[in-house]
Amino acid sequence: MKDFFSFDNLGGEYPLLGDDIRRGTPAAVFGVSDPHKYLIAALIPRRFVYIAADALAAKRAFDAIAALSGKKCALLCAKDEVLTYRKALSRDSLFRRLTALWEWQSGADVLVCDVEAAIQLLPRKVPVFTLKAGDETELSGLISDLVRAGYTREYSVDAKGAFAVRGDILDIWPVNCEHPVRVDFFGDEVESIKPYDEITSERLPLCDRLDIVSATDVVVGDGDEQEVRRTLAEELKKAPSASAYARMKSIADDILSGESISTDYVLPLLSSSCDLFSLLDDETLLLFDECKLVHDKLDGLYKEHGERYLVLREGGEAMSF
Repeated sequence: MKDFFSFDNLGGEYPLLGDDIRRGTPAAVFGVSDPHKYLIAALIPRRFVYIAADALAAKRAFDAIAALSGKKCALLCAKDEVLTYRKALSRDSLFRRLTALWEWQSGADVLVCDVEAAIQLLPRKVPVFTLKAGDETELSGLISDLVRAGYTREYSVDAKGAFAVRGDILDIWPVNCEHPVRVDFFGDEVESIKPYDEITSERLPLCDRLDIVSATDVVVGDGDEQEVRRTLAEELKKAPSASAYARMKSIADDILSGESISTDYVLPLLSSSCDLFSLLDDETLLLFDECKLVHDKLDGLYKEHGERYLVLREGGEAMSF
């Protein structure tokens, strides 16, 4: 089907649009239905990012483009909260976001997102741990790496982002996998990699390789911890009130109390943090679905963010960075 559906074969104005895309000429298409928009996107021979106004429109576009093009597509979702310092009830949206970033970083042809997902900070490169059957990996070192990457050690694995260790057996549910996986070690050698059903415990087909995507978007680089400490100390000096100072002091103490910084509250201070467009090379095409809706949504997001920031700042919940 990919040979049948092409700009040239469809005729009409499609060949002209295809020429514009190949030349990199900015182009716009008006008065077409959603299926036609998705078909046009599916025909594009280059790597591209498809930006919709909201999450529902992005999901529709993702499903259609993936089905029509047969290309490897990734769906980037937005995080639930970026302003307040609180523990998320569910990290599912973060896990899906990290998985999409890893898929794009691994060579996916298409990245689909809504505009809110596109403007939120993200790590320049998502850490990934790769295990291969027959290779040697020190289990104790891997455990330390997983904890630093946001995985939690549990007695049993019941949810994504968790792992358990019993002797030479590692049970883990990577955030990028549909099912948990049991990794058998023989000393430091990866003996076998066995996905299994989390409900029935039924063993699924063996794997030769397992990619474990980080469970956090906080990637602390050299000098970042010192920068965070310095910035938090400066912020406390600028507290708008005594009650705001107390809250800011509580947040700062909590951030600095652990062995490492693990909260996304400090993402703006980390050297690894960037915006989506900084990840794209000059050859990546940008497609905006309904530019007016995207523009209006963006205006609304910035207005809401600014108003919430001012309120939270007065209460010491948000800091200037």
